[in-house]
Amino acid sequence: MMRGVSTRSPAEHGPPQPAATVVVLAPAEDSSAPDTAPRLFMVRRSAKSPFMPDALVFPGGRVDASDGPAGEDTTFERAARRETLEEASIDLGDTPLRWFDTWTTPSREGRRFLARFFVVRVSAEEVDAATHDGHETTDGCWDTAAGFLARWEAGEVDLPPPTICVLMEIAGDLDALERRTRAQAADTILPRVAAVDSTVAIVLPHDPGYDDLDGDHAPAPARARRLPRRFVRADGRWRPSTP
Repeated sequence: MMRGVSTRSPAEHGPPQPAATVVVLAPAEDSSAPDTAPRLFMVRRSAKSPFMPDALVFPGGRVDASDGPAGEDTTFERAARRETLEEASIDLGDTPLRWFDTWTTPSREGRRFLARFFVVRVSAEEVDAATHDGHETTDGCWDTAAGFLARWEAGEVDLPPPTICVLMEIAGDLDALERRTRAQAADTILPRVAAVDSTVAIVLPHDPGYDDLDGDHAPAPARARRLPRRFVRADGRWRPSTP
């Protein structure tokens, strides 16, 4: 859901591949400070990556056959744990994962994923173990959700639209995100793509223009209505926009 939007029809792309993404939360660096918001770990994708190059993302990736039977909850969870270890060197062991969100890549894009988002809390002692893998990811860092959003606003980092939305939710009401039920999380957010002048927009289902666009569609989950309606690619970043 990033830079090149294909001109092929949705049918030529095939169904989205299952994937798992993990928001790893750790306690604030200084628990006595006024702002005790948890830190989270993000990695920078390689500039050579065919998907979301050079973007800052949460650890994650596609579900492998070795993770288990396709479509099962435990299969997604195994993929989430494996990818977190491979990409961030964080061994989650048996630490409980909470599935809180699902996004599907627009059908107009060449690389499509149905990604479940999980959140997990780790201890302060596990912070030092986190690092990038040096292959798919070239950097890794801890910061609060508000801190990462400030870097994005300043133009220091590139963030994909789903990542921006998740960071906004964490910065706004983390408790509500962690209370979200599995049934609520299962309703996927499926954007569509729109041409805007010389660039493109990622249009969410609650945008008034969503139904007029081509491509696969899905109803807007209730949680999506608190998010920006669309994102436009401009100056090397995705930015919220109102049509």
